[in-house]
Amino acid sequence: VAISLIFSYPLLFVGTRDGTLDLLKIPEDKRTASLLNKTTFALLGLTTAFAWKLTDLSFIASISGAVFGTALIFVFPSLMFRGAIKNLGDKATARQKLEGKFAMIVNIIGIVIAAIGTKMSLQ
Repeated sequence: VAISLIFSYPLLFVGTRDGTLDLLKIPEDKRTASLLNKTTFALLGLTTAFAWKLTDLSFIASISGAVFGTALIFVFPSLMFRGAIKNLGDKATARQKLEGKFAMIVNIIGIVIAAIGTKMSLQ
């Protein structure tokens, strides 16, 4: 496990750093070595601060399980199906459009289940 953590962390961290810079809308040509180093230092500091304060990992696991598990099972598939039906446009049959509406009901149910799971995790 330790070897896996040691060698996979840099790969995951580079993606996190680049994603952060993308969210901040910093163009590729402005990403100098100095900016990358400062961003790396800031993100490592933030990660270390969270690790210092969050000592109960079961809390993190329960929250992520409630949110990401429900999203993976209920929310994302129904959104993808609804998007596929919308992309069909006029080619979609009435039955497919009705099924798209049912998919959105499943989506709402999934969001409610995620909220209940998150609330239960916080107790």
